[in-house]
Amino acid sequence: MVNVSTEEFTFTIQGDSEGYITFECPYCGSGFKLQAGEFQNDEEPFEELFCPYCGLVKERNEFLSSEVIEQAQALAYNYMVEQLNKSFKKMQKSVNRSKGIIKMDFKPLKKVATKELKDKDTTETEFKCSCCERRVKVLYCAGASKVFCPYCGVDI
Repeated sequence: MVNVSTEEFTFTIQGDSEGYITFECPYCGSGFKLQAGEFQNDEEPFEELFCPYCGLVKERNEFLSSEVIEQAQALAYNYMVEQLNKSFKKMQKSVNRSKGIIKMDFKPLKKVATKELKDKDTTETEFKCSCCERRVKVLYCAGASKVFCPYCGVDI
């Protein structure tokens, strides 16, 4: 029988001066920003996002930026290191208490550095969807044909 436990990790991402957070399309790799309050709105939940550039849809967690994924991995790694260090310390005490000829020594594993995540103000253009009233910031240049709403997928 295997005993499995689940741990939850939370961290904060500070948005830009207007409260926007960066996301990345898993298909085309393009970055865009969504208003944190609209993204985290529990009253209007959603499961999927559309890329504002290519229009393709995928689960919302697939659009997390590489910085967010790296931060989550670092937090999980540090938790694992903490648990291993505790276990080995306990094992070392137990082995060294016995009067046998075997002695145990270990060097604690080192944690990796984590950083504060903060979005900077950049030159994206803000668009508001006429269908769902939510907003998106994208890099928009002359000649760009379409910008899709990340929430409902319509051409804005």
